[in-house]
This record gives sequence, structure tokens and C-alpha cells, in this order.
Amino acid sequence: MERRWRKERWRSVLSPSSAFRYLSAFHDEDQINKRVEGKAFIPVPNEHLRGLAKVNQEMAAFMQKRDPQKIATLVETAKRDALFGYKGFKSYQPLNTWWAEQQMVLHTEFRDGNVPAGYEQLRVLKESLSLLPEGVEQVRLRSDTAGYQDSLLRYCEGGEDRRFGWIEFAVGADVTPEFKKAVLTEVGEKD
Repeated sequence: MERRWRKERWRSVLSPSSAFRYLSAFHDEDQINKRVEGKAFIPVPNEHLRGLAKVNQEMAAFMQKRDPQKIATLVETAKRDALFGYKGFKSYQPLNTWWAEQQMVLHTEFRDGNVPAGYEQLRVLKESLSLLPEGVEQVRLRSDTAGYQDSLLRYCEGGEDRRFGWIEFAVGADVTPEFKKAVLTEVGEKD
């Protein structure tokens, strides 16, 4: 502690060099070497990333204790070594799960730019659900068009989650001619 505070106590966050050393521990060269250009790939989290997920889980529990919520609405929200994204430049693309009622990021995952936004969203939802603390009784999912996937929607609608059951959802959809036709057919059948 004496070494840490050898100077005046004006700093409340890590220095840039300390933060860099800390964040370097999250890098897993073995996983990075498994990336293949042109293919979507998400590295398996190492012990440090799993620890960060545990910190998020404990923070969610703290927030829940401080301000109990029965509902959790989960919302989705350039580097030299990154792969090219759909816009033609190298980038990373984060997939964040935002807990609206607690105003906090519950789950986050940084992906290469070539990983489609909808890639493995059901897995991300399940991981996010596992981080929710006791006291949450209902979950809602809100997503843009990247969440318009059969497996994700069926999971929510079918009540397949053991803890939360049926998950209400609002997911954007591209209004294609086929989509319009299906909606008009459905509406026509009900009239």
C-alpha cells in the first residue's frame, strides 16, 4: 500500500500502464491462433475472462441487493490484429448484454469484426441468464434484427429456460416481401 500511494493520493483509477498489464492477462495466444480469416470465431474464455464474468455476476448480485428487481430486461448493445468486418475495415465488434432495470452491463463479449452480430446469440443469452442474481423472477429480451433467429426466439417463446421459463421478447425484423406476405396471411386468417 505504501508503494501504491507513495505519491499524493490524487488517482482513483489505474494508470494506463497498469491497466495495460492487467488487460494483457486476458489475452490468450493459443485461442487467437485458432482464428481463420473468413470464418466467424469466438475464443474460449480463459481463467481471467471467466473471473471477469464472476465479478460481473457478483456486481449484479450487489445491485440486486441494493435495489431489488423482479424483472430483468436484457438488451444487446479498431485494432491492428483484428479481422476485416462487413464494412471492409479491421475491427472488433462487442456484444454487450445490458440489464435495463439495474442500468449495468451484465455480460460482454468482444468479437472479431467478421463475426456476424447474430452469431451464437442463444449461447450469449443463456450465459447472461446464469449471471442474474436471486430475486429476479421474470426476464424480457429486447434485440435488434440480429436477434431475429429461430433458435433464440423458440427458446424464449417455448419456455425452455429452467429458471425463468417463458421469456417475453421484442426483436426487430427486416421487413422483406416474404415477411410482409407471412404477416398479411396471418392477419387474414384471423379476420
